Amino acid sequence: MTTDNAILRTEDLRCTFERWGQLVAALDAVTLTVAPGEWVMLAGPNGAGKSTLLRILCRQITGFSGTVRINGVSADRLSPRDWARLVHYVDQDPRSGTAPMLTVFENLAVADPEFRSRRSCESRYVQLLAPYGLADRLRQPVYTLSGGERQLVALLIAYLRQTSVVLLDEPIAALDANRGAMCMKVLRALSAAGRTLIQVAHDLTL
Repeated sequence: MTTDNAILRTEDLRCTFERWGQLVAALDAVTLTVAPGEWVMLAGPNGAGKSTLLRILCRQITGFSGTVRINGVSADRLSPRDWARLVHYVDQDPRSGTAPMLTVFENLAVADPEFRSRRSCESRYVQLLAPYGLADRLRQPVYTLSGGERQLVALLIAYLRQTSVVLLDEPIAALDANRGAMCMKVLRALSAAGRTLIQVAHDLTL
């Protein structure tokens, strides 16, 4: 692909960490260019550095060398809050992407940049949840949902947040076939909406 319209670019990323008293290179000179609207899959064995790369891109890891740019702007020139408006991260653990004690409605409302009032958003959220069999769960606390249902809510939060880039660390790895298919449906909706997706996966059939 050409690099002149890149939405996300890394240059010479290097990251090491200590394991059992020895330094291990998690990333070694990684350069990556992603165009707007692309859906990029990162595959590789355990320990290849896939998750480390995503955590650098979402600024969970700051101890690295090299540069990360979004829309041509270096990450170190943007505050964490400004970066979070552009990049959203979804973990493979369904428990990580939601607030368990809040209801499904409250989880969506907190993430929704267009939220105005409960009355104005409730029907919209029902429509958002309905294709995934969750319309009747709107008032349930998230901790009462199954793992697959929680991951669906986490992905729908990513849809609502409208960030340009969505980072996905094996979002369907721990799910059964039915919930995994539902989550892939959300990912296709994200892609169809023009979001740029960077997804870690072990299943090459994806």
